[in-house]
Amino acid sequence: MPGYRFIAACCIQCLLLSLSCSGDSEKALRCYISGKEAFAQKDLKAAHKHFSEAIGFDASLHNARLMLAKVNYYEKNFESALREIELILKKDANHVGALYWKARIAVVRPGEKSADSEAIALLLRIIELDTHHIPARSLLGLLYEKNHKYHEALHEYRAILSEEESLIDARANLGVLYHRLGLKDKALSELDRAIAFARTGGHSDTRLISLRKEMAE
Repeated sequence: MPGYRFIAACCIQCLLLSLSCSGDSEKALRCYISGKEAFAQKDLKAAHKHFSEAIGFDASLHNARLMLAKVNYYEKNFESALREIELILKKDANHVGALYWKARIAVVRPGEKSADSEAIALLLRIIELDTHHIPARSLLGLLYEKNHKYHEALHEYRAILSEEESLIDARANLGVLYHRLGLKDKALSELDRAIAFARTGGHSDTRLISLRKEMAE
């Protein structure tokens, strides 16, 4: 009988521990949801608090840690943002979201001479993992263009538009690149299509029209 009592006691302890962990996970999820709501309302202070609390309840909740990194990014706390990203990548080296935001942080961190090359390497890795990652291709195209790698930039913009032809920013970026390359007719054509998609989708076309006028002069 004593043996059975010992086994029963162990089972009860395991059950209590399981319930405790489950409770923390639920609290973490509630904090995460509250953080997402605050983030959507652009209340970064509240979002920071909720995501930090979520991680406190469940340190393995990568989504909360990634959102905390985003909050730090928008608050220009780039070192803190990078620290959260590295914690995610330590557990999952192929976490696409963390790799993408690490690339964005690399681009904006002050005093980083090799920032663009680091970001490009990260973005290429993302595309290897997920060839349909449009934000990565878009940022990669901009970085290629910035570094005068126009052929590579064209490839990325065209790849984006092959995925979704109505992406206004990508089409405008392609138009700007064509104009930079001296291909005025192609540039204006892309801007016309971007304006048409903007109007169809109910988006403002003011910036696009202004850009087209500059190109047409």
